[in-house]
Amino acid sequence: MKVATIAALIVLIILAGDAGQNQRQNFSPVANCDNDGRCSALNATTQTSGRSEIKKTTTIAQHQPRSLDANGNPVGAVISGKTGARARVGIAYAARFQAYIDDLENSYGAHVLFMGGIRRGPCSISSEHPCGKALDVCQLRRGVVDPRCKLPGRVVLGQIAASHGLFEGGRWCNSDYGHAQIGVTAAACGNHRVRIVRQ
Repeated sequence: MKVATIAALIVLIILAGDAGQNQRQNFSPVANCDNDGRCSALNATTQTSGRSEIKKTTTIAQHQPRSLDANGNPVGAVISGKTGARARVGIAYAARFQAYIDDLENSYGAHVLFMGGIRRGPCSISSEHPCGKALDVCQLRRGVVDPRCKLPGRVVLGQIAASHGLFEGGRWCNSDYGHAQIGVTAAACGNHRVRIVRQ
């Protein structure tokens, strides 16, 4: 039984070797990649019959995230074009926050000196910072921003944030002016102090 099994394996190895000699593949070592991580390469397959076939393949390069937040989410950066101030936010939201900062600086004359993004702790409805969904712009403390940053007023800042799919904390009754986040976490003003100001 063992001898028959070994003999069968030897025959399979010999057949596989013969098949490998009858067909050979050469792959182009050069690939062209664009800025989105899409790479194209020409793969030439040569067969012993003399025919060759060329195939163009496109793949998307898988980039490993550079860092993770405390909850294991990939982190992106938001950078001021004027001052170089930077903050870390969730990579899924980085483009939205970056467009917000760019708009504040380029269209409204803001001068963003500092920002605060991801913080330690659990992500919750009371703090979106630990999960990379919030950004504080020039905040000295809750609702108070550095006047040197020249941020627009509370109502205008709320409108700018909304145009980028963000909620601005100055719209809460217990104002957190200078804070922007993904999504709304309170209802309109009522008896509770963290509700949203009606406008």
